[in-house]
Amino acid sequence: MYGTSGRVAGSVLSAAMAALAMAMPANAQAPTPPSKSPGTGASSSVSCALSYPDKDNRGWVNFPADTVTLRSGPSNSCIQTGQGLHDQRAQYFCYLSGDGGTWTLLRNVSTGEQGWVRDDLLPGDGSDVPCEQDPPPASVVGG
Repeated sequence: MYGTSGRVAGSVLSAAMAALAMAMPANAQAPTPPSKSPGTGASSSVSCALSYPDKDNRGWVNFPADTVTLRSGPSNSCIQTGQGLHDQRAQYFCYLSGDGGTWTLLRNVSTGEQGWVRDDLLPGDGSDVPCEQDPPPASVVGG
C-alpha cells in the first residue's frame, strides 16, 4: 500500500512542479526575499513602551558616527529614552517591524539607557534576531 501511495504522491508533485515551471517565463528571476522578516507580531499600529529580553548573542557594536536617538518603541512618535554617541557601544537585543522599516531594541552599554533605533541607522543594519511575538508584561517599580 505504501508503494502505491508514494508513487501517486510523487507523480502529483512532479506534475505540479512541471506546471509551475511552464507558468514562469524563462527570463524571470525569483524575487529576492527581504533581509528581515517583520515577524508574526507585525501590525500596522505601533506600540510604545515595548520591552523584550536580550535574544541577540553577538558582541557589542559601536554606535555610528552620527548621534542616534533611542525611543520607547519602534516609531519616531514614541518618546526618547536616550541617545547613542559615536564613542559608545550598543548591545543589540532583537528587532521588530515598526514605522518606516525594522527597528532594533538595544542598550547603550556606556549609559545603561535602553530603547529602539531604526535599523538603517545602525551598524550591520541592527539586530538579525526577531523579538518574541508577545512582550513580557510591564512592571512598575516603587510606588
